[in-house]
Amino acid sequence: MRTGQHLEAFSTTFGLVASVAVHLTAFAYIASVTADFDFDFELTLPAEVEFGLTGEMAMAAAPSPPRATGAPDPRWTRATDEETGEDLLDAGVPLDADTHTDAVADADTDSGTDTVADTGTSTDADTVADADADSVPDPAPVAPPTLYGPSRIPPGAQLALRVDMKRVRESPLGPDVTSFLRGVPDWQLLLEGSGIDPVEDLDRLLVATPNLQRSKLVLAGRHRRDESFAKRSVKMLARSRGKGVRWQRRYGVSTAPWHNLDRTPRTIALLSAHHFSITRRQDLERVLAMMKARELRDAEDEGLVAARGPAALLSMGPDEAISLEVEGVHRFIIGSVKHVPLRMRVAVRETGADEATVSVLATYASATVAREASVYWKKVAQFYSEQLIMTLSGFGKTLRRMELTPEQDRVQVSFTLNADQIRFILSYAEGRLRGAGPSTRTAPAKKGP
Repeated sequence: MRTGQHLEAFSTTFGLVASVAVHLTAFAYIASVTADFDFDFELTLPAEVEFGLTGEMAMAAAPSPPRATGAPDPRWTRATDEETGEDLLDAGVPLDADTHTDAVADADTDSGTDTVADTGTSTDADTVADADADSVPDPAPVAPPTLYGPSRIPPGAQLALRVDMKRVRESPLGPDVTSFLRGVPDWQLLLEGSGIDPVEDLDRLLVATPNLQRSKLVLAGRHRRDESFAKRSVKMLARSRGKGVRWQRRYGVSTAPWHNLDRTPRTIALLSAHHFSITRRQDLERVLAMMKARELRDAEDEGLVAARGPAALLSMGPDEAISLEVEGVHRFIIGSVKHVPLRMRVAVRETGADEATVSVLATYASATVAREASVYWKKVAQFYSEQLIMTLSGFGKTLRRMELTPEQDRVQVSFTLNADQIRFILSYAEGRLRGAGPSTRTAPAKKGP
């Protein structure tokens, strides 16, 4: 056989082998990408669920305070309700009497209106209400939130993302986290026109929702500006919409209409000189109840820094940059909930120049269920660690080394990710959030464990 024939035969053989190798690799890749563990449940975003905690929030109620005695402070006697004699001044701002009934406050609609109609021009009362911001500081601190009487808020659900914006600003992953935050569905509509830049103006941010519906989105934060910052933002937003501002006390805190671009009417509540929340009017009581419930929980047991009042609403663990808490996990499940926790907390903290540690705390109904769940989820982690795409992206080794530790009614997981893996997860989550929307509950096809 001549040399040319040898080369031709070798070339043909090499081409066939290479073609087979490429096709086998492509087949393995496709099979790996499409491989899925045979779960017996599916995730959903229920449209009917309301913002809240896994259990009933009865612990948030407090007994009515005793009536004040003695001569009243003249700072609080410039405006009173004619029928009740209740003070209508909060933090130096005249307030309207709260005629909003509990039935309206708890209504599951977005059509509720404030007791004071807004007009395109400011009235004298509006002028007084707005005069706080530009030059005169508040003469008194904002009143602490209170929930009086036998208030019982039914169980709900929430996906609550907390971000330590101060750490994010100082982190190499700051741009990636900022891009991820902008992927949360339409939440920026709530701030547009107010002059608030969440990255630059806030030290702590909470974005919460029961189902990713924009109408039920809840925002809360702690800003790092002076005490008049929040009220200046309220006035700026109102003027951008051709509205006036009038403040009102509800549940012991100053509130005003928040004229966001979204069509859902919302209220801003000043929880302290630096803490605020932006919610639907009927969700304010739920937010205050959640704040009290988090304050009463065992902070060390939950992995949180102990905090009281508004700080409890935003509390995170030591050195954490991001945390995601899921309350009422079963409400997001169709099918078997045998191995699904009641609530879950995922936290990320930077532990090196190019790495971060992720901690997961899942709470179950009992210690027995927690032990069974730890075995089940270890099998899931092992299954995905063997997939080619996971190996190529560097997650295979992470999943194989993952240890799930049951402790009483909880399962704890901790693992380390490098910067590239974190960016990949943030990018993926951003894409999922941008394309997410409420789904309709449908029964899943029966699958085996």
